Amino acid sequence: MKPSCLKASWILLSVVLGLGLVVSGCKKEVPPPEEPGAPPVSTAEQAVKEKEFLSDPDVVTCELETITISKLDLPKDRLPSFVRRMERQSKEVLKQGTITLAGRSFKVLLGERPEREFYLFDVEKKFGPYWWGSWSLHSYHKIDDAFYEFMTVEAGSRIAARPYKGELGVIKVGKGGRELEKIEFNGSVHQQGNVSAPIGTIEKYWTGAVTECEIPVGDYTSHIMDVTCDNLAIEISNNYHTNAQGLRSGTDVVYGMKVRKDKPYVLDFSNEPMVIFDQPPTSQTTFSRGDEIAFAAVLIDPELDIMIRGLNDTSVKVDKEYKDRDGKVIHSAPVDKPLDPNVVVARADGEVVAEGVMPFG
Repeated sequence: MKPSCLKASWILLSVVLGLGLVVSGCKKEVPPPEEPGAPPVSTAEQAVKEKEFLSDPDVVTCELETITISKLDLPKDRLPSFVRRMERQSKEVLKQGTITLAGRSFKVLLGERPEREFYLFDVEKKFGPYWWGSWSLHSYHKIDDAFYEFMTVEAGSRIAARPYKGELGVIKVGKGGRELEKIEFNGSVHQQGNVSAPIGTIEKYWTGAVTECEIPVGDYTSHIMDVTCDNLAIEISNNYHTNAQGLRSGTDVVYGMKVRKDKPYVLDFSNEPMVIFDQPPTSQTTFSRGDEIAFAAVLIDPELDIMIRGLNDTSVKVDKEYKDRDGKVIHSAPVDKPLDPNVVVARADGEVVAEGVMPFG
């Protein structure tokens, strides 16, 4: 394996405790939920925003009709996740419209919560991009080489779209002084208020990897991003666990990726990493002999408050078993070798009493 993009401390964790404890492995968690939306605006404020949005000479609108899921004019295998979620919740009614953007037709689906129930389907190309944040009406949606903004108007009866005409800046992934031959990234970043922007070329279901990307200027944090440094694959996201100050998720989100028109933002993993124990809570400082304690640790960049969700060696393949809910192996498939850390629990004199692998997450 070529020189790693990260220091060895990103790979190995060790814990020394004075009590005999049992280690419980930490399963990788689902990606972070959408952060709370912007505070509600008054009717007057909404009217001002709507007027400004519609004043753009290039704005286009379409009517939204109420429709049931069974009547949707979309292939079953192209339905967005929020529609499947509605079905599980026994909800059937949503809104649909057809709008012309970049010279072709798009289907728009909208649920009850625009910040997480929005879908844009390219009728000609027969797909709807699914990068993290694409499900938000408020995000910067990229069509071909241009970004578009969306807004519901006329009390939610219509939807409007316009090309983004604000300033653009560059976000890129850097080597950080390391000897690397290949370095690229893709995924998405997001701002406050459920506003996300894709990183990489728009492809079916995800984004293609690039070394740099132009996005609207602003302060961002990682949503879900994949970074490749030679044979090391790194998955990162915003930190939705405990931060470097010991505060829980959502207390003070750090938007440290500052993209500006005149200065590219470089993500190069040059900040000193930190291991934060999410479990047991810091408020719990005493334990009784024989207690079973679950340990959950996360590896973070304390300055950006982003979380390392995974490290994998792409040059080595291992078989991974996929199981059903009952624990029965359904099938196995070769995957990149995970570089999950080994956690050791020992007494004060160094005697190891338990150890186990703690996957990133």
